[in-house]
Amino acid sequence: MRRARRIAPVILLVVGLLIATVGASSAQDDTDVFRMVAHGGVGNPFWIVVIKGMEDACALLSADCAWLADPVDNVDDMAGYWDDALAANPDGIGTTVPNPEVIRDAVGRAHDAGIPVIAFNTADPNAGTDQSLPILFYIGANEFLGGRSNATRVLAEAAADGVTINRGVCPIQEVGHSGLEARCAGVRSVFEEAGIPLDGLTISNDVTESAGVLADYFTANADTNAAFFLGPNPSSSFNLYLQEAGRQPREIYATTHDTSSEIYQMIKDGYLLQAIDQQPYLQGFETIMWLYLNSRYALAPGGDILTGPGVIDGSNVDAIIELTAAGYR
Repeated sequence: MRRARRIAPVILLVVGLLIATVGASSAQDDTDVFRMVAHGGVGNPFWIVVIKGMEDACALLSADCAWLADPVDNVDDMAGYWDDALAANPDGIGTTVPNPEVIRDAVGRAHDAGIPVIAFNTADPNAGTDQSLPILFYIGANEFLGGRSNATRVLAEAAADGVTINRGVCPIQEVGHSGLEARCAGVRSVFEEAGIPLDGLTISNDVTESAGVLADYFTANADTNAAFFLGPNPSSSFNLYLQEAGRQPREIYATTHDTSSEIYQMIKDGYLLQAIDQQPYLQGFETIMWLYLNSRYALAPGGDILTGPGVIDGSNVDAIIELTAAGYR
């Protein structure tokens, strides 16, 4: 509920300003043009919710909008999609920043052209330094705090069960992705404080292939009894491994990030303690709304807008399932 109170004033501000200015905007003949450049798309269930948020905002504004990304996560191709975005001569661009060097030149060209840019979902890891991109602000979760939340929950649940966590693993499906690295860094900070080793493990977004990697890892590291997954596809790989290996709930104390129907069921079945929710719908919706407000009226918040971390666990998963069916979670 605290998360809802934090976000509500922002939504009220945006909607209120939209209502107040609808008459002025309708009097103009031009259509607002916005582009969203991301490192993933409809091939990953997470992005479908972000895209819905974008589409709903664009419908309210009668704006010309497009989502530019590979169907499945791909950071390197973002440079080409940025070229497509700039070719549309848009009024504003939203972008993820998993690797700032891939898009640095393009973001600089947008800045030189006076096109406002907002980071969403994945923040610029160099923000606040002389290497930061010329971006207005960030809309998304604090990934480091999300990682800490997951690690803290694992240690608390294990302690309540009288179980000692011997070793953990944080598999990463996109090495070098700043947001995913921050999630693991948050876990590592808690484990270092507790004196518990944490392994890194490279996997991919291929569910079946990664399940095999997990099987090999757990066979070679039988003492590992904590695992921290970073998204829907890795969670699916973990679920496949669990079923094939015949593992039971709480043999491995596990958490994840983001949402999917499979993640919800794993929480209900006891295989995941919690999932960190970053409210992806808000990331798509608010990015478009703030691009509109900034491009037309030079309005901006006083800082980044955090949409997470929030927690989905056994206490609220049924309510979240209903909202997911409606396309909002």
